[in-house]
Amino acid sequence: MKSPHKFLFLFLMIMSTCMVISSSNWLTTWMGLEINMLGFIPLMYLKETSNESETAVKYLIPQSLGSTVFIASALISSHLMELQPLMSIAMCLKLGAAPFHYWFPPVMAGLPLLPAFILLTWQKIAPIFTISSFGLVATNKILLIASISALWGGIGGLNQTDIRSLLTYSSIAHTGWMLAAINSIASTLMIYITAYILINASIYISLTSTLTKTHKQLFSAKSPYNSLLLATSILSLGGLPPLTGFIMKLLVISFTQASTLIISTLILGALISLFFYLSMTFSPLLELSKLHTIKSESSKPLIMFSLAQILPLSMTLLFF
Repeated sequence: MKSPHKFLFLFLMIMSTCMVISSSNWLTTWMGLEINMLGFIPLMYLKETSNESETAVKYLIPQSLGSTVFIASALISSHLMELQPLMSIAMCLKLGAAPFHYWFPPVMAGLPLLPAFILLTWQKIAPIFTISSFGLVATNKILLIASISALWGGIGGLNQTDIRSLLTYSSIAHTGWMLAAINSIASTLMIYITAYILINASIYISLTSTLTKTHKQLFSAKSPYNSLLLATSILSLGGLPPLTGFIMKLLVISFTQASTLIISTLILGALISLFFYLSMTFSPLLELSKLHTIKSESSKPLIMFSLAQILPLSMTLLFF
């Protein structure tokens, strides 16, 4: 991000998200979503290549479609309440939740690491809180989408070897858990999103120090601290007890008002995701455990590890 004007677009993206969260009517929410989209698209041009231009178009079309469906259904639902669920479907399209995720993997595959991290984390906040503002009557109808997202995110990641694709399908699965968290108390959704962002931040810090793509090349004996951070963060993202990802999913199960069938589907998707996360990290962790001497390295990964794994647990004690 060498160009100074990109800081302006970053500011627009952050302030538009705050605008969506604090809005009191559908028109302001729609304006905030549009500004958020237009603020993020210039940030996708990190290296200014033709591939990024193609990725920006792939991102623009479904986002514009979701915004159009949202504002149209908001206007019509004032006279015809049966169309109000279309507003939730439009937000699920902008989130990339299954079965509306067709645009999400190609966009993630073509983005540099930093815009991909923003798309995985910050860009989910505005649509999620827009759905949460609909009330329990409307959000009850998207629990089917939540279960499909959790299950498809686990199944889609089974045959992936690229770490970026794994994070993509993991994001789809976590989107399902976020949608289920909307039907619980408000602090559950806040804690879940915060923990998800911090865990992805620790993975991003680890990936910036490596130039590899496949998961077998990510764990190196030359940097055991970084490999340990990456492996633990990935397992936490999968929900391995007693890491933070497991605590967040346990909170959703405890406080959500979803049916037993929906909760069972969420748990099944989490187990499938945890299976390929364990298979990905088990062998490298065994290799690292054979090392008797570990050289001291930078403390930045360890600091991010503490933030990702300890701070959300402290927040859980604060809210509950």
